[in-house]
Amino acid sequence: MEIDLDPLSERETYALLTQTIIPRPIAWVLTDNSLEGSARWNLAPFSFFNGIASNPPMLMFSIGSWDVLGRTKDTLVNLRNNPVFTIGIATQSQENQVQQTSTELPFGVSEVHEYGMSVTEWNWKTPLIDGCRINFACTVAKEVKIDDSSQILIFAKISKIWVSDEVVSKDSKDRISIDAKLVDPLLRLGAGKYGKLG
Repeated sequence: MEIDLDPLSERETYALLTQTIIPRPIAWVLTDNSLEGSARWNLAPFSFFNGIASNPPMLMFSIGSWDVLGRTKDTLVNLRNNPVFTIGIATQSQENQVQQTSTELPFGVSEVHEYGMSVTEWNWKTPLIDGCRINFACTVAKEVKIDDSSQILIFAKISKIWVSDEVVSKDSKDRISIDAKLVDPLLRLGAGKYGKLG
């Protein structure tokens, strides 16, 4: 089957891309709502995400809004107000929570609080996402609007990476070695579908 993308809507194209560029990592993005107490943290998963450079260490993820036409997603609002954030790599055991946090909630309602999740303070302005064995401390470097699209690309510099001790060892050359099987990352497939290593 040959599929011409030109006549498709953005929603239809998104559905095809997420089912053909597989598997993908998930950027589970924690941003600051700039509110006090249980409303403070916004947590949302993003499906188009990857590392793009090592010097400087950079990653990119895409925020679309075709599913919330006429409204800017809370993650983007927060990053424009405060460019510091955390990205967690969700594990298999967090599949249900990742799916829950993809649901649109009113601004100021924290997914962390709403779905009974927890975060841990560390030496960064946004906390670690508990349960994620890898967390990235990030700062927005650049925002790029894709012409004639709802997609906004966020390019971010990685300042540091937190990795759970249980998944880290040293190889024969004394380099850090991270065991992907122990990380047990949740892999994104099509809408509502996930995969795992192995």
